[in-house]
Amino acid sequence: MDCIENLIFQNNRKVYFLIGGQCNPKEPYSAKCAEKLKELVTKYPFNVWANPDAFFNDGPLINMGCDFGLMPSKFEPGGIVQHEFFVASTPVIAMKTGGLSDTV
Repeated sequence: MDCIENLIFQNNRKVYFLIGGQCNPKEPYSAKCAEKLKELVTKYPFNVWANPDAFFNDGPLINMGCDFGLMPSKFEPGGIVQHEFFVASTPVIAMKTGGLSDTV
């Protein structure tokens, strides 16, 4: 999320970020992410979509239509999102940033 603004400007606003997934408001890191996402959506409504307060149901459609999936997960319990991208033949950029994940 920290690089989204720079990428928007570097690409002359011809880039779109769709961030799917619900944030847990009780977990400090997650709450901070939700706050930042809401700020980005308000500031760049034509470049960023996110709804961190709601469960994301459109994953399969998005997985097939995007250029790549990005998974910089602090905690990904099973790696299922990466597998959903793979099934759609969409490349994934994933990295482990801490937590209990064994996904790299």
